[in-house]
Amino acid sequence: MTEIMLFPLSSIVLPEGKMRLRIFEARYKRLVVEAMKNDGEFGICLFEKPLNVGDSELSSVGTLVKIVDFERLEDGLLGITVTGIKRFTLSRIRVEHDGLRVAKVVWLPNWEMKVFNKESEVLSLQLQRVYQQFPQLNELYVQKFFDDASWVTQRWLEILPLSNKQFDNLALELDCKVALDFLNDALNSSGSSDPLATN
Repeated sequence: MTEIMLFPLSSIVLPEGKMRLRIFEARYKRLVVEAMKNDGEFGICLFEKPLNVGDSELSSVGTLVKIVDFERLEDGLLGITVTGIKRFTLSRIRVEHDGLRVAKVVWLPNWEMKVFNKESEVLSLQLQRVYQQFPQLNELYVQKFFDDASWVTQRWLEILPLSNKQFDNLALELDCKVALDFLNDALNSSGSSDPLATN
């Protein structure tokens, strides 16, 4: 069982996805330093305040990411860009002296490429529209695989405001079918052509 450092966030990145992060807390500066001493890898999972006593703050599913770029931002903070490598489930978590979480994880297989059916093709078209509307998101990707249902589904899961429970239920699946159905339902129930309009 592998042990990795965790960076809990209010948003997630999945395999083949990319994300920019601003690093300002001491524990996460240490995470970056420690990661760069080795292979540049650490884990990202979702964080939300639990509604009920005893519920976890963290999603059960997370993603191993690798630092692929870093820069000094205008405000003097460190900025890094990470890319998602593979999913995991959290097993045991310990908290170090500065609050940094370290977890033993079990790896999950990545979703394989899947061809769109006619009903779901609109999700690809709308993701392309989102990327056009948000250049900072679009420019993260040199290549975009809008013909791959698994790739498109994971990019939607990264930008939709899902609860930990919703995300876990979808991300624990062995392929993208359940998440694809969820996105199609969100699209249809919104009465618009954009799943983001449901929120």
